[in-house]
Amino acid sequence: MHEMHNMPDSLYIPSKVLTIIGAINWGFVGLLNFDLVAAIFGKKSFITRLIYTLVGLAGVYLIMKHKKKLAMKKHEEEIKGEKRYSGKQYSWSGIQ
Repeated sequence: MHEMHNMPDSLYIPSKVLTIIGAINWGFVGLLNFDLVAAIFGKKSFITRLIYTLVGLAGVYLIMKHKKKLAMKKHEEEIKGEKRYSGKQYSWSGIQ
């Protein structure tokens, strides 16, 4: 598995803020057909495109961070020898 050691934690809070801004903007687009970012900075301006790009990169960063966290948790469980309940129960009679 490829480990990501170069993901600075200092980007976590700004990424969360940008992702929330993007979610609110998409909520406005979906509910009201109103693009707040474009209304503030101009529909085809460089700033608007930059904000959209930063929101997208923030989302990718958070996905990678979450994936890394899940991998570390799984690794820690394997080291401890913990087993998770799968939710399935098996019996010889086939009745569950």
